[in-house]
Amino acid sequence: MINVNLYKGTFNWHGELHTLYTHASSKSKAFNNFVAQLAKLLKVTRLCTYYYFIDENKDNWEIEGKVNRNGNKIPKSFHKDT
Repeated sequence: MINVNLYKGTFNWHGELHTLYTHASSKSKAFNNFVAQLAKLLKVTRLCTYYYFIDENKDNWEIEGKVNRNGNKIPKSFHKDT
């Protein structure tokens, strides 16, 4: 069984703050889920959204781990490649 965690993502899109939630097996999969959600919400392509947030010079997103299916808390916060 794949270990699925709940993640909270906070994203700053050109000054608009968006807070989203997703279930994923890793932070990288959660990031991809958030990119897809934001693209749909903002009516832009996923690629456009991805490139906006992947820029290393910008500090415009954060992903926090919440709990896994077993009810255990997962690491507090992830940002970029940490």
